[in-house]
Amino acid sequence: MTTTQRAFEAAMLDFKDKLKGHTFYDQIIQTTSIEEVYQDIEKLQDKQAKSGRLRHLSKIEPFLARLREYSGVVEVFVQAKPDILALIWGPIKLLLQWADVLKQSFDALVNALEEIGNILPDFCELAEMFADNNRLQELLVLYFRDILQFYLISTKFFSMRRLRVVFEMFWPSHRDRIQVVVKHMASHRDLIRKEVRMEEIRRADELRNRELQHFVQTEENNIAQEYASHRAHISPKSYDADLYRFSEAVCDGTGKWLFRDSSFKDWLAVGKKGRRLLWLRGIPGAGKTLLASSVVKHTQQLHGTHTIFAFLTYLDSSISALSIIHSLIFQLTSTSLSLKTMLCQSDLQHLGSDFKVASTLFQTIIQSAGVVHIIVDGLDEIEPAQRSRLIKELLRLSDECEECRIMLASRAETDISGDLEGKAIDIQVDKNNAGSIQVFINQTMGEWFKERDFTPDVRDQLQGWAAPLAFRAKGMFLYAKVIFRIVYYINDIGDIQNQLEHLPTSLEDTYGRVLQHIDASPDPQRRNHARSILGWVGCAPSPMTLKEIEQALLVDPDCPSKLPRVQARVNVVQICGPIIDVVDDCVQFVHFTVREYIFSTKIKNSISLSEMALDLAIRCVSYMCQDHHDPYLTEDEIDANILWGAYRLHQFSSSFWLDLVHEYLTLSGSGTMPDTLIYQLRILLETRSSDHYTETDQRKGSIYPAILGLECQEADLVEMLKGCAEFQTKLSKPDFRINNPEQWFHASPLSVPKISIILHERLDGLDDKNLSILKSLSYHYGPNCFKCGVLGCHYRRYGFETKTGRHAHEKDHQKPWSCEYPDCRFATQGFISRKMRDDHLKSGHSRASDPGLPDTHPPEKVEDEELQPLIFDLIETERSL
Repeated sequence: MTTTQRAFEAAMLDFKDKLKGHTFYDQIIQTTSIEEVYQDIEKLQDKQAKSGRLRHLSKIEPFLARLREYSGVVEVFVQAKPDILALIWGPIKLLLQWADVLKQSFDALVNALEEIGNILPDFCELAEMFADNNRLQELLVLYFRDILQFYLISTKFFSMRRLRVVFEMFWPSHRDRIQVVVKHMASHRDLIRKEVRMEEIRRADELRNRELQHFVQTEENNIAQEYASHRAHISPKSYDADLYRFSEAVCDGTGKWLFRDSSFKDWLAVGKKGRRLLWLRGIPGAGKTLLASSVVKHTQQLHGTHTIFAFLTYLDSSISALSIIHSLIFQLTSTSLSLKTMLCQSDLQHLGSDFKVASTLFQTIIQSAGVVHIIVDGLDEIEPAQRSRLIKELLRLSDECEECRIMLASRAETDISGDLEGKAIDIQVDKNNAGSIQVFINQTMGEWFKERDFTPDVRDQLQGWAAPLAFRAKGMFLYAKVIFRIVYYINDIGDIQNQLEHLPTSLEDTYGRVLQHIDASPDPQRRNHARSILGWVGCAPSPMTLKEIEQALLVDPDCPSKLPRVQARVNVVQICGPIIDVVDDCVQFVHFTVREYIFSTKIKNSISLSEMALDLAIRCVSYMCQDHHDPYLTEDEIDANILWGAYRLHQFSSSFWLDLVHEYLTLSGSGTMPDTLIYQLRILLETRSSDHYTETDQRKGSIYPAILGLECQEADLVEMLKGCAEFQTKLSKPDFRINNPEQWFHASPLSVPKISIILHERLDGLDDKNLSILKSLSYHYGPNCFKCGVLGCHYRRYGFETKTGRHAHEKDHQKPWSCEYPDCRFATQGFISRKMRDDHLKSGHSRASDPGLPDTHPPEKVEDEELQPLIFDLIETERSL
């Protein structure tokens, strides 16, 4: 084999290697001559003529003619293998077939082929010029690599799934890649000179590869930056931490029954025709969530598929059908460059606020992704209106997307069953999990015996007493779990026996025993703390951290001068019993049914949710009136306060005190404000009024009617509350940053945000290398004390462990794509993507930069229904004149 033949062979193998994962290489090499290409073109033209969409295929004749010459020269001078010659002709046939699905895509391909045909040289003349030396063979290899590079870019693009849908999104970048190759083909004319050295020919090949690689890398970096900006702007919820926690909690050996179930297997088999939606339904505590996590982990291991999921919870008060779709969209696109590109090239202007825009984009991405598994757990824990909207959308997707498989897990609520319309495969968890519950009991007993080191005879007794537990659980893992948490650390064997021999009759009965135990405590402080913690967990607009609860317990509105200095940890599980958990430092109920039970007015000694909201609201307001929130504190005083933990409760109090006031008024149904709250709000107004407040004429925040009822007696107080409500609405937008207070601080009637600004600055100024400081910050504020500086961001509350991590996140909030017109407000404000910037420029820049210009759009069409009353109104007006 000659050097040139080896070069052709290497180019062919490189092309084949870059098509890994594509199944059409074998189809390419089946076409070995131009005659076969012409036959296919004639068939294609006949097909187009019959459907009335005949295109100008004569435009590609120069391309075919040059390739005919090239093929002939290669055969004579190189004696290339048939596979190499097939690579010259084979791709053309497939490209024309693929592109024919859409007029625009077919024209785009034909125009590209026409452009390349016009710049390729006359290879017969080339053969005569270089017949006596090796330069001809070097040039033939160079052009072969160029042609294959064009084919590689084109085949990967035109073979895409659902080209009809994604053409407009992906073609611009692929067209630019083709232009890099075209430019280098054109530059090769300079090499067709007798004096050119062979090193220059080889250098041209390397230059094309480097430029193309640079272009692709730049494009990928731009897409990554735009995608990160879109993600930061939408701030979709991630459920990865939930998946980890739930999958770690799965007991080995449980849940196997589901994977053996024939209905589940049918749902999982994408090739089979059948219902694409599966509903895991069951009673509370049946283990649906852990089972759903097992399904997620299982489908994630399946080759060539995507798995996206959501674990919904009552704890997330801001959850909606739209926010769930947002999360699923960004999960699906996160690992695929092509799907990221599709998202970035879509019209995302209203993605954050329009459900139809989000659902349309979601469907487009699913249909382009291949096999997609969607698992949504906890439907019954969100608002009925939101779950109904989500279910209807998922049903629509299951009808429209053949390769999409959807699994829902929830209680068997009537409205969920009605919305599903009998279209789902129905599996009842609590009727199938008895064996799994027994496995869980056996393993938990083993761990219990090992940890407590019971004597052998006691172990035998305990196993006998616990024997009925699986039966009494009646399909509820949670029942067995709570029973074990009750008896786990009891030292008296007789007390354990009493608990196990007199098991509760139901899950509610189990919660009742815990509540009775709290109320029977001889320590009144412990009893009050337990009921307060349970109440706050139930009413908090956002889950409270353990650090926040520890400080809230020390805030005494009756003694405001007493600083809430936390000097010992609070064991909330020990105080409240086995119905409370601490997850990622947030205190929450072990199950949402705990909340339903302890706040029910039907049970004895229930906790009043409205009174707990009032109590927490008053504590938050009282806390903000204390000395540590004086806006005139020095930096040294602020630093000292930070280190003793004065600001544990600051973020929660400053963000949610008004929400808690509204919640109390809503839950209580009270038409008036209680005197204790009015008194505390007066102090807030007196001590924390802002000198920088600028009142606006337009009120956008919502205020409760009971507050407006105070207007006659407490006009200043009502104005302050109105201003605070408007301020909260303003800050919910992702446009304001903590380090640019001139943009927003004047909108607050209170000076409390000044403390937020100073805290952010001072935390940045503290020496994070000093172990003593780090230890103090961790003790009082947890590991994530560096908050995002964008006021509307999710990470403003939950933060990062390091300043570096926060800085990396904040870069995603930037809007780097600026308008090129210096007088335009978007020249400094910018856009989060190139597409948004380009659309801004295309849409008539003069009007976009100056909203005061007259609108040149035609008047809106008036519907007939609106026109008729308008005519009668004009007639009546005419008569009265």
